[in-house]
Amino acid sequence: MIYLRTELMKLLKKYHPRIYFQIASSNATMPYIVYDLPNSFDNEQQEIFTFDVDIWDNRTDTTELETLASLLWKELNYYRHVDENIQFSIYRENRLPPLDENDRSIKRRKLIFQLKCFDRRLLE
Repeated sequence: MIYLRTELMKLLKKYHPRIYFQIASSNATMPYIVYDLPNSFDNEQQEIFTFDVDIWDNRTDTTELETLASLLWKELNYYRHVDENIQFSIYRENRLPPLDENDRSIKRRKLIFQLKCFDRRLLE
C-alpha cells in the first residue's frame, strides 16, 4: 500500500502542488487536495480500492475549485499505471454535489473513483 500511495501522490502532484493523504496539515494553504483509500476488497489477484479525492478551498469564488475538480474527473478516468512492482487503473464512480461543511467559509468537492490494483510483488 505504501508503494501505491507513493505513485498516487506523484500522479496528483501533476495537477496540484498541495496533496495530502487522509488529512491536511493544520497550516495547509488552500486550495489543496486530500486523497484517501478508505476501503478495499480482493477480486482474485486484484485489490479494488475506493479512491476518494477531496478538493478544498476557502475562497468565495469557486472557479478554481470547480476547474480543478473537473480536470481531475476527466484526467483520472481510465488512467493506467504500469511498472515493475504494480499496475493500477482508475475509473470514475461518483461525483458528489457541493458538500455542506460546518464552516461555511470552506468549500469542498468530493470525487470518488474505483482503483483496481495488481501488486506483482505478491506473486514472488
